[in-house]
Amino acid sequence: MTLTTIEEDVCEEHARQATFLWLLRDAAVRDAAYDLTDLAELDDRLEAHLDGLRLAGDVGWEACASLLAEPEGGEIFAAAVLAVDRWDLRGVARALDLGAGAPDLARGFASALGWTPLPRVKRLLPGLLAARCPPALHWLGIAACAAHRHDPGTPLGYALFSEHPTLRARALRLAGELGRANLLPDIQQALTADSDVVRFWATWSAALLGDPAAARPLFRFATAGGRHAERAADLAMRRMDPAAAATWLYSLASTSPDPRVPLAAASALGDPALVPWLLEQMSSPALARLAGLAFTLITGLDLAAEKLDQKPPEGFQAGPTDDPADENVSLDPDESLPFPDPAALAAWWRTHAPQFKRGTRHLLGHPLTPEHLERVLRTASQPARAAAALELSIRHRGRPLFEIRAPGLQQAQALAAR
Repeated sequence: MTLTTIEEDVCEEHARQATFLWLLRDAAVRDAAYDLTDLAELDDRLEAHLDGLRLAGDVGWEACASLLAEPEGGEIFAAAVLAVDRWDLRGVARALDLGAGAPDLARGFASALGWTPLPRVKRLLPGLLAARCPPALHWLGIAACAAHRHDPGTPLGYALFSEHPTLRARALRLAGELGRANLLPDIQQALTADSDVVRFWATWSAALLGDPAAARPLFRFATAGGRHAERAADLAMRRMDPAAAATWLYSLASTSPDPRVPLAAASALGDPALVPWLLEQMSSPALARLAGLAFTLITGLDLAAEKLDQKPPEGFQAGPTDDPADENVSLDPDESLPFPDPAALAAWWRTHAPQFKRGTRHLLGHPLTPEHLERVLRTASQPARAAAALELSIRHRGRPLFEIRAPGLQQAQALAAR
């Protein structure tokens, strides 16, 4: 075997590992099993393989390019990172041609721009944000700015009124993520748009930026079900008076077509008064782990560490099976969560309930003070960090929403500078 062949084999392995680790990371940013330290360690593994490809020069690029024959998000990510890093405009164009198509591929390209340091990304932004730029490319430019919490300025204003729903929705979301309260009148104009996705992100950003009328339409999105329902319920609970929110939550529990949505709302509301209801939800194998997560987010109790979990119910199966006739190919969204032991948790709650003030919102066992939220953002699991980031943005109108999906080192540096 020649030296060239060995180098090619090594680079092919680097490319395969980079795409696999991107897929792992794509799930990890939402996973309760990961905190910032864990995410940074995963990022180090991914960066090591990308570095191997960079050092190999043309051979490294060819290893990435060879995986673009049948690309998924991870393949687009690795190729785009390498092409931008090499400033190989043909390579960038090739990744763009593929990545500007299907949404999953576009996410891979946007993730690559989020991974790449902002100064280098800025070299691409004029071409992605030009007024005559095709909407799919403009979307990538807006998404890249979102990943870095970089304000694109005038191009954001253009995108807020785009005739293309996907681009307009991403711009509306970015306005909220950036804390651009001055754009609230423009955002409110989209609240009656024909497109569901445009109306949702207009409502979400309006609520995040302090529009008191936005909670009710968010609740309507939550009640209707669909892909935005959990996110809508989450923010609606955070923008409402806790007493009114609890009433709406119980109404949601009886009307929502998706039983996961009320549990997302319970996690967001954080009222200890919800714990007895959460214990009831644990009787359903399909909902038990999500109810256990809500219990943890309210009380701070680590079920596995305190041995208050149990084995999955006999015969329980979530996600895809080995049966080729099974049409369910969705991954199990709760795979990393422990199955709670409802009886043990009920006993724990009887002892510890007096420590928690009903009607006061909690996150990980403490009321939502700014100091506690900052601590959670630095040390807790990804779902808790996401909650803390939202709460801090709500409390400090105009502060950008902290990006908990950014590279771990970048997040650590940003937090150290706060």
